[in-house]
Amino acid sequence: MNQATVERVVDDSIRILPGAGGWWAVSGSQIARLPRQAVPDGTSRRLTEVAMSALAEKGFPRLVEDSNYAVTVLTATACNLGCAYCFQNTALPREGSSAPPRIKTAVLTPALVTQVGAFVRQQMTRSHLDTSSVLIFGGEPLLNPRGALGVLHEFRQNNMRMSEIVTNGVLLKKQLSRELEDAGLHRVQITFDGRRDVHDTIRVTRNGRPTYDKILSNVADAVASTDLTWNFRVNVSHRNLDDLETVIDDLQQALSGKTASFHLALIDDVGLGYDNDVVYSAEHAERFIELNSRAIGAGMTIPVSKPLKDCPYCGVKGGSQGAVVNADGVLYSSWETAGRAEWAVGTLSDGYRPTGELDDLWVACDFDIAEHGSTEETRGFFDRVDGAALDDMYRTEDPTSAPMHVTTQERS
Repeated sequence: MNQATVERVVDDSIRILPGAGGWWAVSGSQIARLPRQAVPDGTSRRLTEVAMSALAEKGFPRLVEDSNYAVTVLTATACNLGCAYCFQNTALPREGSSAPPRIKTAVLTPALVTQVGAFVRQQMTRSHLDTSSVLIFGGEPLLNPRGALGVLHEFRQNNMRMSEIVTNGVLLKKQLSRELEDAGLHRVQITFDGRRDVHDTIRVTRNGRPTYDKILSNVADAVASTDLTWNFRVNVSHRNLDDLETVIDDLQQALSGKTASFHLALIDDVGLGYDNDVVYSAEHAERFIELNSRAIGAGMTIPVSKPLKDCPYCGVKGGSQGAVVNADGVLYSSWETAGRAEWAVGTLSDGYRPTGELDDLWVACDFDIAEHGSTEETRGFFDRVDGAALDDMYRTEDPTSAPMHVTTQERS
C-alpha cells in the first residue's frame, strides 16, 4: 500500500475538526489547517502518514510539560445577584423573590491571602513547577475588592504568569479596574444572559433590579481606561437564543475597537429545577455558528472548546497541578463544589486529605449536571461549531487549495 494512504490514529492530544474544504487540527494553543485528503475516508478522524509527518515538521503537536500551578481563589462566597440557575444556590428562590438561598457566606481575609500564597509556594515546590496563575472567583469576588487585590499582590511573589477574574461586572467601577490592573490583573470574564430585556429578568440583583446597562457602562469605562483583556460569556437557553445579535452589537460598541473573546455556553441544569430546552443538536449548532460569525465580524475571537480532562484545577486528583481555594481556606476539587462542606478535600493549613479519601470527593465541574445530549451529539456539536469558527477566523479565498499551516491562538 502506498505510504501516502496509510492511516494513523490521532492520539488524544489532537482534535480533528471539519472545516471548509478540509480539516483543522487543534492541540493546546496550536491549530493547523489540513487539506481534505489528510483524512482519507472523511469521517474517521484518522490522518495519513503524510499529514502526520507534515504536522511533525511544523512542530505540531508541541507536547511540553506545563510548569504552571493554576489556582482558583474565591474572595467572597456571597453574591449581589440572584441568578436562579447558579450552581452555588442551594434551592430555587421562593415565588416572587430574586434571592435564592446560597452556600455559606465567607470572606477571604488578609491573613488567609498570605496563607494562600504560602500554600501555593509549597505545592509548586513539591510538584517542581516554576510559575503560577490565578483565577479570582466568587460568589461575586468584587464584594471583597481588598481580597482580590491582595491575592494579585500575593501571587506576584509566586512568579505569576496569568491572572483573571470572573465577575458579574456590576461593581467593576473605573477606579477599581485600574487598581486591579496595577496589581497585576490580566483578563476579565463577564457573563450576559441575553439582550437587555431578557438579561434583566434573569441576571438581576437580589432585590430584583436590572443590571444590563450598568454592566455595559462599567465595561466601556474599564476598556477606555485600562489595557485589560476581556472574555464575554453569554449563557444560552431557550429563553434568549432567538435574539443574541443585540448583545454582540452592544459589546462591539462598548469595546470601541478593542478585541475580546466571545463564548456561548448552555446553562446547565444542576438539579434545582431551572430547565433549559436547548440541546446539542445540529439545528442549535447552526445557530451558534451564525452568532459566532457575527461576533467575529465585530472583532471578537471565539475560543475553541477543550475537554474537562485538561482542566488544571480538577483534572489531576490531589492538587499537584492546581487548586481551588474557598474564601474560608478550605480546599475543593472544582468550582461547583466550593463552599459545600461535604465536598471538602483539604485545608490550607493541613493540605490535601490522604489519596484514599479523595476517591469519592474529587469531581469535575460537570459532575452533577443534566446532559445536553449524548456523547456523539455533544462531540458532533462542538466539532461543527469549533471548525466553523476556525474557518471564519482564518478565512482564505480558496480553502481547498490553502497550504497546510500551523499557528497559535489564545485558548480560554
